[in-house]
Amino acid sequence: MPYVYCDPKLCTGCRACELVCVGFHERVFNPKIARIRVVRSEPASDITITCHQCEDPPCVKVCPAGAIRKLKSGLVEVIDARCVGCGVCAEACPFGAIWLHHERGKATKCDLCGGDPQCIKHCVPGALKLTAPEGVAIERRFAAAVRRAPERGG
Repeated sequence: MPYVYCDPKLCTGCRACELVCVGFHERVFNPKIARIRVVRSEPASDITITCHQCEDPPCVKVCPAGAIRKLKSGLVEVIDARCVGCGVCAEACPFGAIWLHHERGKATKCDLCGGDPQCIKHCVPGALKLTAPEGVAIERRFAAAVRRAPERGG
């Protein structure tokens, strides 16, 4: 299942993705409740955190209320009406991509905007793209090989 991937070399940390996300889902502009998060790691590198739509999601396994499920499409979905707000799913997520909505007290995560991720459409530097985990791994291996390749002289 594809997920929203951020190229840290292109991300400027503008946080427009957070504003677009929260505007689309919540109809307010409060980045604290966005389903995508921009995190700064020093020295001056920004990266977004979103749900990876895991093949075997730990959040689904640990949810005591059965409020999180993996759909046939591969999307991992939170069923708001079933969520009891215990936060076990947030503790289990290896990517830090699920958390409790501070106003509703329910688990919140990226749902790919129903298949049309708004954050990608509005990412000005083009740092966000929809990709499969194996695509990211191939890109990283290729980049590592290029960095390690000896310079070719003439």
